[in-house]
Amino acid sequence: MKKTIFLLLFIFVVVDAVNAQSFYSRRRDRSMMFSFGLGTSTYHGDLHDVLYDGFTARPNAGIGLRKKFGSQLSLRLDLNWYQIGGADSLNQKIKDRDNRFGGTDTRRPRNLSFRSNNLELSAMFVFNLIPVNNSYTRRPLINPYIYAGLGLSSNNPKALYEGDWVPLRPLQTELTPYSGRIMVVPVGLGVRLKANDAIDILLEAGYRHTFTDYLDDISKEHVDPTAFDALFGENTEKATLAKALSDRGPEGGFSERKAGWDRGNPLKNDAYYIFQIRLEMYLPDNFLSQLFSPSRKKPKFR
Repeated sequence: MKKTIFLLLFIFVVVDAVNAQSFYSRRRDRSMMFSFGLGTSTYHGDLHDVLYDGFTARPNAGIGLRKKFGSQLSLRLDLNWYQIGGADSLNQKIKDRDNRFGGTDTRRPRNLSFRSNNLELSAMFVFNLIPVNNSYTRRPLINPYIYAGLGLSSNNPKALYEGDWVPLRPLQTELTPYSGRIMVVPVGLGVRLKANDAIDILLEAGYRHTFTDYLDDISKEHVDPTAFDALFGENTEKATLAKALSDRGPEGGFSERKAGWDRGNPLKNDAYYIFQIRLEMYLPDNFLSQLFSPSRKKPKFR
């Protein structure tokens, strides 16, 4: 609750500082923009294929700072929190060889699932399709744009087991260690709508290519359960958890998976999508000095 109140107060101060400018300062161009927004995220991988299963709607939130270089190109730094997840129990249908939907989904007997709350930090080049050569106040009402860049994301998949969300990465459910940080390549498009002189509304759709197949803790084949005893110690709590979460077929009423059976597809890396609605504010050149100026804290009497 305190974080929400602080965020709302910060946004109020920023908007107030942006709008409290003289007529002459509005005529000058502004090259720095701050944005924040909310949206939905969709994961694409071994537990959820957007071509077959469609897009899901899990929450995300982000802030960004954009610096303009010329009339069309700019650089934006983004920090996003996003949630992704998937479950075999939600998969109902799969395409057959004739490209028709029907029958029971062959993924369901695995009965695997995950959820992950991640942070993503990225640097992206943004290219406006319509140039803005004059003052920012004379920008077009609608301006489409594209973006691409590089980023770093956390990676911490968890599974719901006996009422608790259990981190999967430390359990090495396929006997393959993987990093809690991954490189991502964000690409996407958006449209900028002018709300007033200092604020735009952004509608964005972005795809994140990753260099891992373990966003969902699934990649290769099932392993021999006794291997977890050798890895973590016989009959230890960690070995017991790894055995239970590496093969959850029996929990769903399916047969136990045998070592060597497919658990995932190692030929394709995982990915995710981020869709957002943002507010972007054009910051004056003296924004920081005005924001933290002592005069803002003192009442003025005339």
